Amino acid sequence: MPESAAPTAGAAPWSEAQFVKTFRCDSPDPWPGPRIAIPVDVYTGITFPSDGLPGPVLSLKANSPRPVGTMLNVTEYNIRTTVKWRNLRTGRTGTVVTPTRANRVIWNAVIHPGAGPVRLSVRQKIGAMAFVPMVNPQYRTCGTTATAR
Repeated sequence: MPESAAPTAGAAPWSEAQFVKTFRCDSPDPWPGPRIAIPVDVYTGITFPSDGLPGPVLSLKANSPRPVGTMLNVTEYNIRTTVKWRNLRTGRTGTVVTPTRANRVIWNAVIHPGAGPVRLSVRQKIGAMAFVPMVNPQYRTCGTTATAR
């Protein structure tokens, strides 16, 4: 009886994203409460971005947990984040819009500006989910620059 080779599994190689920077994009809270601290992390060098398109990409991830003692299970947010970008080397521009609904301010945007320095402008619209979406919307615009690799 011939000996058969053991089956092998193939998978995409693991690639670690390179952290670029964190910038703040704090916003007023549409619910009664203090201002929401929103750190936005920027990553580059992602071999396999979440949207499945080829790189180079910049990934922006915002995550702002509610402070302890607030009504975490009762409050919900609707977030509409618009990221406008411009590659300063090529002049290429684009816009990515990410709608989100969660019990804290959290969003993720993946942009494909091509390699080089990129100017980013982030506009957040954060509203309370109170029987209908976007009650008492609060707006915040912030920006930074990063280099896509």
